[in-house]
Amino acid sequence: MTVTKKDVSYFAKIIGVLLLITMCVAALLSLVNAITKDTITENEAKKTSEAIKQLFPTATSPVATDTKTSLDDDSFVALYKVKDGESEIGYYAEVAPTGFKGKITMLVGMDNDGKVCGIQILSHGETVGIGDKIENPDFLARLTGKSGSVTYKKGAGGSGSEIDGISGATYSSKAVIAGTNTALKAYNTYKGGAA
Repeated sequence: MTVTKKDVSYFAKIIGVLLLITMCVAALLSLVNAITKDTITENEAKKTSEAIKQLFPTATSPVATDTKTSLDDDSFVALYKVKDGESEIGYYAEVAPTGFKGKITMLVGMDNDGKVCGIQILSHGETVGIGDKIENPDFLARLTGKSGSVTYKKGAGGSGSEIDGISGATYSSKAVIAGTNTALKAYNTYKGGAA
C-alpha cells in the first residue's frame, strides 16, 4: 500500500484536531479544578469535623501532637489530642490503610487509656454491597474497647484481641483492622509505650 501526500495530509488534520480537543479538555478540567478546589477542601474539613464530633461529642479542640508520633508506616497520617476546654479527653489518629480498591481514610478515636472508643470511615472506594460494609456500625463496634494490637481471625466474633471480618470482604476488613493497629501504635509511640 502506497501512502500519498493526500493520506499524510488527512492524518495530519486528524492528529491536529485530536490535539486541539485534548488541549481544550485539559484546560477545561484545570479550570473546573481551580473553581471547585476550595469547596472540596471545605467539604472534607466539615466531614472530618463531624466525624470527630461522633467520636468525641464534647470535644472543643483537636490539636496535633508533637513529632514523637511519626511512624514508619505509609498508612499513618497524624495523631491528635482532643480537648474539652482545658481537659484532655482522648486522641484520634487519621490513618489511610490500603483496602481492596485503594486507600480507606478513617479516624480512630482512643480514650486516655489507649482503648479504641470509636472509628469513623471518611472515604473509601471499596466494592458497593460488599466491601462498603466496613462502614457498618456493628462491624466497627467489634473494634471498640480494643487496645495494644488487634488481629483478624475468621469466626472469632470479636472476643479478646481477635476480630472476625465481614463475610466476602476479607481484604477490606483486614485493612480497617490494620488501620486500627496503626492508630494504636501511634498512640503508644506518643505515650512512650511499646510501639
